Amino acid sequence: MSYEEKRVRVKKYGVLPRNSPLLAEIPSTRRKPMKLHKLAAAAFHKMAEEAKAELGIELKAASAWRRHRWRSWEHFEETMIRKYGSVREGRKWVAYNSPHETGLAVDFGVGGLEPSRRTAKKQRETPLHKWLVENAYRFGFHPYKREPWHWEFTISKKAWETGDPADLGDDDLEGVLSFSDEEDDFYGIIEDEDSLNEVSAFVGEGDGEEPTEDEAGDDAPAQVAAQASAAATPPDTPNVGQIGGEIETVGDFRLRWSVHWKIG
Repeated sequence: MSYEEKRVRVKKYGVLPRNSPLLAEIPSTRRKPMKLHKLAAAAFHKMAEEAKAELGIELKAASAWRRHRWRSWEHFEETMIRKYGSVREGRKWVAYNSPHETGLAVDFGVGGLEPSRRTAKKQRETPLHKWLVENAYRFGFHPYKREPWHWEFTISKKAWETGDPADLGDDDLEGVLSFSDEEDDFYGIIEDEDSLNEVSAFVGEGDGEEPTEDEAGDDAPAQVAAQASAAATPPDTPNVGQIGGEIETVGDFRLRWSVHWKIG
């Protein structure tokens, strides 16, 4: 058994856009499939075969890849204070930069597992969680122990960038994740432009990462990526208002800006 955390960090890998060719389907508890990085998806399918054979449970995701959900750091702070009473408490359960954005994190939604901290203790006693504790590492998945429903697929940065099993640097996993032409067709890349796994609020309670101080976005490197997003707040009156946004930078940092005005 190898029940140990091997955390996925956005600043190590980066984020995948929803139309990335590296994203592939996995079964979900929702109407449509969800997405994981193609190597994580392949491992998910292999693990699902064994879980089905041994437990009779069909593995499905309650959450997998999702895009960055926050308009700005201020938006994150306001939400944490509203839901949890403070930013410090909220960050125990919700990340500003989530490992789900890398495509390497999955929240299970079957077998008694669900993204909800209220039932975390009970979830740890389920046959599926006990099976994952004993077996998930063989398929490359490792736990986030605070959240029994949340598991992460830790691979090399090169393998994440290429999607090639040969770049995993792990002979055992390379064997588990070897692709045939038939498997490539089966796991097919999602071309749907809709964000199949986008959540407007929260999936349950957890988010799978407790960020460190340097992951909160307070310090930003000078090199800026091309992607940028902005959010604006309509002025209360024609003479008073504010506008703000953020620019995504290298890694998981973002430059935040805001302009406030009052005329007269």
